[in-house]
Amino acid sequence: MSETNTHPIQERLPIALLLATNSGFVDAYTFQYHAERFASLQTGNIIQAGISLARGQYHYALSFLIPILFFLLGAAFNNILKHKFKPGKLSTQQHSLIVEAVGISLLVLVQTQISSTAFITLLSFFLAIQLDAFPKVHGLPFTSVMSTGNLRHVGANLMTYFYTKNKTALRNAGLFSLIILAFLFGAYISALISTYLQHLTLLGSSIILITIFSLLFDYSKKVVDKS
Repeated sequence: MSETNTHPIQERLPIALLLATNSGFVDAYTFQYHAERFASLQTGNIIQAGISLARGQYHYALSFLIPILFFLLGAAFNNILKHKFKPGKLSTQQHSLIVEAVGISLLVLVQTQISSTAFITLLSFFLAIQLDAFPKVHGLPFTSVMSTGNLRHVGANLMTYFYTKNKTALRNAGLFSLIILAFLFGAYISALISTYLQHLTLLGSSIILITIFSLLFDYSKKVVDKS
């Protein structure tokens, strides 16, 4: 049975790969140009905050703690979107993508006018919306803004296949391996083009998000409905 028939469009592999690419793209940019901080990888920010607190650098610690807070708020905000905008011509995921893409585009335009901490904080808010909007791939839980959980899935599924020879486990290991590579690819592309585009680099993130938005129109479903 084909992927089109077995999984909702928002859970298909191309969508997951683009989401992971976007996250790697954004975090590579913020790491390079905003004091080694991350917009989506909050584990890194938590560790940096702990180190800063231990050193008594309380003001510096805030530059890591505030993005963490806004990441929480971003996930909460996406749940508000789910309740306010019911699926119609656009899916709930497309509503989330509109907010994220527009928000990131506006940040690109104003980033020279705001502090680095404010920039990272607002990016964290928008990346949390992405995380909450796309919790699954092929019916399996995955994280589109970090690789730790996806790495665990690769290891666990490979060992399951080793003991059971279950081909589904092997396919799942391959699926999550591709997602991890997508993070790597996003970071690579971001670092490559940031040399030339500098503060305009994150417009690439908006392009990725618009691409995902377009792919979420389920044309195959429309054809079935008309037949």
